[in-house]
Amino acid sequence: MEWIRISPNKLKIMLTAEDARHYELNCENADYTDTLTRTAFREILTDVKKQADFDASEDKVYIQMYPSKEGGCELFITKVGLLLNDPVDEMPPAGKRGHTRPPRDKRKSTLAFRFQSFSLLCAACRRLLPHNTRPSDLFRDEKDRWWLFLSGCEPQKLRFLTSYAHEVRTDLARLYLDEHGKAVCEKNAIEQLAEL
Repeated sequence: MEWIRISPNKLKIMLTAEDARHYELNCENADYTDTLTRTAFREILTDVKKQADFDASEDKVYIQMYPSKEGGCELFITKVGLLLNDPVDEMPPAGKRGHTRPPRDKRKSTLAFRFQSFSLLCAACRRLLPHNTRPSDLFRDEKDRWWLFLSGCEPQKLRFLTSYAHEVRTDLARLYLDEHGKAVCEKNAIEQLAEL
């Protein structure tokens, strides 16, 4: 087992086929709700805690698993409660009355969408173009999927995009694309693609 510390709350773990057998983890079709899979994840996190000084026992974690060609897999572990660069998820200090966050739908943020095909992406961009005045970035991953990031958005105005794409957590999408993707168009992806 090898690991790379991406940030204080993010870790990438690479398991060989032999490691996967040791943990009794089926990398091809693991069921996240299965007790054996959850046990394997706990054992991996316990072992990596000793090596990487990465303690996830007190936090909720988000785990993404991607099978590798050699029979092993890559795990991306994120401590969800401690995302240092995501102020949107910070709660106001306890006891401060009158200090409330606006509902998530009212806040502007960067949204990420994953498209299964280029034609769906172009169709969505044509529909977005008349309403877009913000930066938009496009990435492509190793599986020929397209990832569109829209900055400064009001989420409630973009609900229609779910008929074209799957909305994903922005921080986790960026983490995945750092390893498995490349930038195709930065700042003005919508304008570029709407013309196709």
